[in-house]
Amino acid sequence: MYISAKEAAKKWGISERRVRILCSEGRVDGVLRTSWAWNIPSDAPKPGDGRHLRHMKNHDLRIGGMDFSRLEAEAQGLKKIVDRQQFIRSYHSLVTRYVLTAFASEDIVVDAQDLAVLYNRCFVPSLPFEIQLLALNARSILVRMLYQYGLGPVEGKSRPQMCEQRLKELYQMMCQGIEDEGPVAYLDADKGQQMETLFVQYDRDWAHLHPVVRSLFLYGELLRIKPFGRFDALLSALAFAQELISSGFPPSLFDAAHVDEFKAAMILTRSRGNYQNALRMLEQMLVFECSKLGSRE
Repeated sequence: MYISAKEAAKKWGISERRVRILCSEGRVDGVLRTSWAWNIPSDAPKPGDGRHLRHMKNHDLRIGGMDFSRLEAEAQGLKKIVDRQQFIRSYHSLVTRYVLTAFASEDIVVDAQDLAVLYNRCFVPSLPFEIQLLALNARSILVRMLYQYGLGPVEGKSRPQMCEQRLKELYQMMCQGIEDEGPVAYLDADKGQQMETLFVQYDRDWAHLHPVVRSLFLYGELLRIKPFGRFDALLSALAFAQELISSGFPPSLFDAAHVDEFKAAMILTRSRGNYQNALRMLEQMLVFECSKLGSRE
């Protein structure tokens, strides 16, 4: 049974406008939208008021002094690419590299050649079926993001904004065929509280940050919280990719030769909130991926 925004406002003791904002931010569990109306489950709990969470910081996050001028120049260069088909082919190669690194962050070992075979629509007997589904789902999500948000010569058609609801959608798409039982839910109530705090910071405290920094903060905090208890690192990588692409940057994490170094840098972010080393490594990889997308392979 569903109730309207007006009925929810009366039930929760807040304005109808506030209810609509909470729905649009993905903070009302189970909400559905039909045309212009929000349909809210009658038993949906009132979301916590983010304005009272300002003092609740997941971490004091630090980046040090950074100069993004070279990275910005590389990203601007993507907009000048005219060969759309070549760009799309290069992006597909990038997606393969990105899935490999995302799996590495999840401590899932996949051979690059096996992944290439799988992406050529061939079953790989040596890979567990679950891993093959994850790889195919991740690739599908990343390719879809290119056409949703646009990058380089590819124009975007829709731009789903990052919020708790969008994160749950990504998790559901990622786990399609693996975990299809019931609605997506956080591991426990404590994780839900941490996630609400995270998105208050994301929407307000981080709004003024450079998009690459903001994306990395989101990635690191999702890794730290582990909201769902399974495949959280892979989900974090997909959310990170969305944030980068929506800001005009290609998805990139680290290269195969520096997996351990990047993991060590991310451990530092969780223990001390220090993102400086991770950010420098990320900047180098983003510049590299921009140059690869602009080359004629």
